[in-house]
Amino acid sequence: MTVNRRIWGLLLVPMPVWAAAPEVSIVTMLLSLGLVLGLIFALAWLLRRLKVPGLAQQSDGITIVSQLAVGQKERILVVDIHGEQLVVGVTANSVNVLKTLDNPIPTATSGSDKSSRFANQLSQLLNRK
Repeated sequence: MTVNRRIWGLLLVPMPVWAAAPEVSIVTMLLSLGLVLGLIFALAWLLRRLKVPGLAQQSDGITIVSQLAVGQKERILVVDIHGEQLVVGVTANSVNVLKTLDNPIPTATSGSDKSSRFANQLSQLLNRK
């Protein structure tokens, strides 16, 4: 009979008694923190290794005006280098200049129009309060 009372008494005790020892939770927290920091450093290394174009800083005077994917690893780029535009073919193994453009393509006008249009729409939405 006393065994039954003890079991029921343990079952009815508030949950903090059932909680793990503080040392275990601190160790778990430190391991989790180490895992998260390791994941952050691994992703930073991976992004630097893959050289993601959107995250890379562009050199002064060199910009990609337009690009077209013609295969899985092949692209045709229009590159502007200090006002001179080149059509460049890029593959996994080589980069070749295909042509120098006599009549340059206008640069960044459509992109800035889109971004300014978006900025105007966003500001109108935020000011509707």
